[in-house]
Amino acid sequence: MSESLNLFRLQKLDSEIDQTRSRLEEIIRALNDDRRLKLAHQQHEKAQEIVRKARIKLKQIEHKVETQRIKRKASQTSLFSGKIKNPKELQDLQMESEALKRYIAQLEDEQLEAMIDHESTEEKCQAAEDNLKQVKAQLVQENAALIGEQSKLKVSLKRSLREREAALQSISHQNQTLYLQLRERKRGVAVASVSEGGCGICGQALTPADLQTVRSSIGLVFCSSCGRILYEG
Repeated sequence: MSESLNLFRLQKLDSEIDQTRSRLEEIIRALNDDRRLKLAHQQHEKAQEIVRKARIKLKQIEHKVETQRIKRKASQTSLFSGKIKNPKELQDLQMESEALKRYIAQLEDEQLEAMIDHESTEEKCQAAEDNLKQVKAQLVQENAALIGEQSKLKVSLKRSLREREAALQSISHQNQTLYLQLRERKRGVAVASVSEGGCGICGQALTPADLQTVRSSIGLVFCSSCGRILYEG
């Protein structure tokens, strides 16, 4: 078996190993990425705080309305009790009662607005809570799939590494070193297959003598343009 074929097979294994390791790193990052969950939590907590403030505002306005109603009721009671005979006092009580009536009407309008606002914030809070639950459920499902994929990839990686060790046994130490150097310089592609009489990577045409050498097991042939090891399958 030619040395170029052995190196080509080694490159294929190395590419598979690189892809597997890259995907495993992606999975680890995805499993550790809690940005969506944090955002959903923040949105829910913010919505809860808005509801709390709206509830306090509603309670305050309800207390004001009740206080003014009690005050007006007391004024009305005094006005119609018959105990006050002074016309000026009666007139003042009448004016006070009318003023309280107008003020209560104003407060009741504010109370209605506060109730509507409170209901709206509760609906938004419920939506934020539903979203939080949905995000949690999605993450559980996604992470389960990722963990399953991770387990399979680890098994595949171990198998590829064993095959790589076996492949190295048929390659000289000198050519291993050369291959690794080329692979580092050529972005992972040290061996190029011959296609239509030329380098399958850069397209440089080969001489008949080079083609013959590539097809034999005499030695390695390098592309005169890109410098990669050439292999013809």
